[in-house]
Amino acid sequence: MTRSRAVAAAAGAAVVLTLAVAVSPEFRPARDAPTVLGVLVLAAVIGTWPAGKRLLGPATGVVAAATLSGVGYWLARPTIGGGIWSLEQTAVLMVLLALLCRWAAPAWLLTVAPAAVAAESLLVLQTTGAPVLTGWDAVGACVFWSLAGLVGAGAGLYLRALDARRAAAVTSARRAQRVRLAADLHDGVAHDVSAMVLQAQAARVLLGDRASDVHAVLDRIEADGTRALASMQRSIRVLREDAEGPPARGGEDVGAVLPRVLAEALTNAHKHGAGGGVTLTITNPRPAAAGPRGPGLRYGLASVAEQVEALGGTLRAGPDGDDWTVRIELPS
Repeated sequence: MTRSRAVAAAAGAAVVLTLAVAVSPEFRPARDAPTVLGVLVLAAVIGTWPAGKRLLGPATGVVAAATLSGVGYWLARPTIGGGIWSLEQTAVLMVLLALLCRWAAPAWLLTVAPAAVAAESLLVLQTTGAPVLTGWDAVGACVFWSLAGLVGAGAGLYLRALDARRAAAVTSARRAQRVRLAADLHDGVAHDVSAMVLQAQAARVLLGDRASDVHAVLDRIEADGTRALASMQRSIRVLREDAEGPPARGGEDVGAVLPRVLAEALTNAHKHGAGGGVTLTITNPRPAAAGPRGPGLRYGLASVAEQVEALGGTLRAGPDGDDWTVRIELPS
């Protein structure tokens, strides 16, 4: 593909230069050499694409400098107009500006693009020939002729912006996919593993000392489940931190964070505690108005109490001065 592109670029350059010689056979080096250089440089950039992307900044700079030098030399000794040679150089600079503004590094855009537009705009003076335009006529002609370079630069910048938006959309989609994966892991596997660990602990309490062999099996189940849960939590943490970054302060719902805080607190207490049971106390100031602040069927605490009592523990919930307190005690 690269070789065929190089052949096509070389053939295109040959056709363009042949056309210029055919239309204006009298070759004037100071006037026409920059056009020859520009056509060959553009052909080299296109023919070596995508490696030619790295050459866009220097290539456009060289062509712009050659154009400015040629125009300056011509203005010092004005003769007949540039004709097709100047028109071809205008087209070359317009294409180079489009490629530069789309693919080159920002540093090249800031330094080379303005010089290239200026060089392209001055070509109108050479195109019109002697006598040279002066005053506001020259300014107006240069501003009009610069539209070609500005169109090329604008097209390149527009395509560059589209590329940036496309890349941002892909990044956002990947980030959302990682967040969904983390949520699926947490809601599915992590919950199942947590339930497995809790049931193993509950079975040990219910069995007491009647089945020492089953105790050993449950210990292994609990250890394996705890390790799996820890590994899962590490994976979820990495996925969420990579996708979302650190959470913004005040940006999370308390109702969504609190269950994770309680689960982590219990896991931490079980990991680092010395045994002897677990006591969980939750206290919250009571509102001034009587009654609960949210709707409910009043089955939640009853269900929790049944599970706690099945484990040999106790649950108390009710007013405690100006607070509402829920206290759960579970045996070891």
